[in-house]
Amino acid sequence: MAATIRIKEGLLKRLRESRQIPTEEVQARMIGVDRVTLRRIDGGASPSAAFMAGVVEAFGLGLGEAFDVVSTSTVVEQPEVREAVAS
Repeated sequence: MAATIRIKEGLLKRLRESRQIPTEEVQARMIGVDRVTLRRIDGGASPSAAFMAGVVEAFGLGLGEAFDVVSTSTVVEQPEVREAVAS
C-alpha cells in the first residue's frame, strides 16, 4: 500500500483565523512559499519537505499536528484530488 502526506483539512484557514493573519499571501510568506503553492497544498497536493518545515517553524506545530499520512487509494477517491493526480 502506497501512502502520501497531506496537510490536515482546514488547518491553514484555522491558523489564519486564530492567529489573525490577514491574507493567504501573508500566510504563504510566513511559511516561505508563494500563494499559489499554499493554495495547491491546501487543495490536496502533497507538500514538499520545505513546506512542511515552514509550517512547523512558522506556527510552532509538530509534524503530526499539521500533516496526515494517507493511502494513495484514499487520495484518488477524492474528486478534487483526483484531478491533481491525473495531471
